Amino acid sequence: MTKIKNYILDEIDEDNFSLIAVHSSCEAYRLAFLLNSKCQCRFTQTKFKKKGLPTDSYFVTYEWIDLIKGIEIRLFSNRCLKFRDKLQKGSGLFDIPETKELYLVQDLKDVDYIMKIDSGIEGQTMIEKMEYIDQISYRYLIDQSKLKVDLSLNLY
Repeated sequence: MTKIKNYILDEIDEDNFSLIAVHSSCEAYRLAFLLNSKCQCRFTQTKFKKKGLPTDSYFVTYEWIDLIKGIEIRLFSNRCLKFRDKLQKGSGLFDIPETKELYLVQDLKDVDYIMKIDSGIEGQTMIEKMEYIDQISYRYLIDQSKLKVDLSLNLY
């Protein structure tokens, strides 16, 4: 007689993540260093190239992935400056090259960095840890229902 096995598949909630907006005037490498030293994080730099952007522009990305502790957090710069290479001949001393500012999330143009927490740490806990970093002027959880962007934010 054959035994019948029944398996129940539970629905996997892939949209279970937190987004934190970080306002800071420091560079991305400095912010990652401060998070590593004052919040006991382990961010390392990765190169991220969003599809549809020119080849010479990329958003600075840091990630902290610890498989043993189940931590998966990414830190993205929200803006990227693209400089135009060609300058006109005979340009003056004070000519400024043309720049174009690109945003990762258009709805959050005033945000400098976006932290995406997939697992391992609660968003509110991370915000409390960042309180002791003087270079971060403002940080808060982003209300994902008000964003006009794909909620999965497959940025990597």
